[in-house]
Amino acid sequence: MTVAPLPDPFTAYDSDPELVLDAYMSQITEAITNHPRSLQKKIGPSEVGMDCLRRLAYKLLDHEERPQAPNWKATVGTAVHSWLEDVFTADPEIKASGLQRWYTETRVDVGEVPGIGHITGSCDLYDRVTGTVLDHKCVGPAQLKKYRANGPSQQYRTQAHLYGRGWVRAGMRATHVAICFLPRNGDLRDAYLWHEPYDEQIAVDGLNRLAGIQALIGLQGDDALSLIPTADQYCFNCPFYRSGSTDLSAGCPGHQGATPQTREHQPALSLTK
Repeated sequence: MTVAPLPDPFTAYDSDPELVLDAYMSQITEAITNHPRSLQKKIGPSEVGMDCLRRLAYKLLDHEERPQAPNWKATVGTAVHSWLEDVFTADPEIKASGLQRWYTETRVDVGEVPGIGHITGSCDLYDRVTGTVLDHKCVGPAQLKKYRANGPSQQYRTQAHLYGRGWVRAGMRATHVAICFLPRNGDLRDAYLWHEPYDEQIAVDGLNRLAGIQALIGLQGDDALSLIPTADQYCFNCPFYRSGSTDLSAGCPGHQGATPQTREHQPALSLTK
């Protein structure tokens, strides 16, 4: 008995390559937009140390974020993180000895903030042998040059020590924290590894700072926004930026004197934290 093939629902589609490109880009855009990180509402370790306190306040107040263009740089960073996870999970030393040296993409609890709850995040890498906490950042040439000359931002530094605190709270030791700045469009030999001894006070200071903002908005709500300082932290790409806004409850006009930044000069991101 011969069964007639079912009709192909796509046979009626126009074969115009531009339509293919539209479908291609739509698929990618939807995946970026609906990635769990893109939808994340709760404050994580990667945000605790950010320079702009008002941006933190907007997020804690659960203000609506303005639509953002699909963040391709962050998506590239996510793909690199995923590949690195496979690399360290497949460490031949582990397979040979049966002992685990590297802990990859491990969720840690870095502490509790009144009014917010527990702050948790996914730590990129932990070396059990040396007690080193590592974070991967994929960056462009300008950012790589800046970090090599000046070290990481306070936001990144705080994030690294928060992860260290998370491991200590989990019963492990943290001797050093490190950030590996990987070239997004260069050679691996261009990578820069920054590190310093773990200091719990840096993590605690970050949490206390966050607690102070939460306490203020808990008392005054949106009225507190005018009392919370801003910083020139890529204002024009902030999800709470509203050009010319005179009503802070509707959006922030940005830090006074803030200058536009090209995408190349924005900090490294990924969709994994």
